[in-house]
Amino acid sequence: MKNIEKYRNAFMDALELEEDEAVENLALGETSEWDSLGHMILISTIEDAFDVSIESEEMTEFDSYRSGMELLKRLGVDFVNE
Repeated sequence: MKNIEKYRNAFMDALELEEDEAVENLALGETSEWDSLGHMILISTIEDAFDVSIESEEMTEFDSYRSGMELLKRLGVDFVNE
């Protein structure tokens, strides 16, 4: 499975979204699913999926689908060369 698929699946699983929902424009607090509890579940799911550790300072900057990808890139996850 490609990293982009793992990332999208983490959102789908953690936030209990429907398969046909667009996740690419999601942001923290803009949907009822991505509240503070959903945020912690999402972070845990992503940490497990990519075998990374997201520090508390990094959790606050992870506030959208795209910012999460940027964070993972800094942690060594490659979304380009798959």
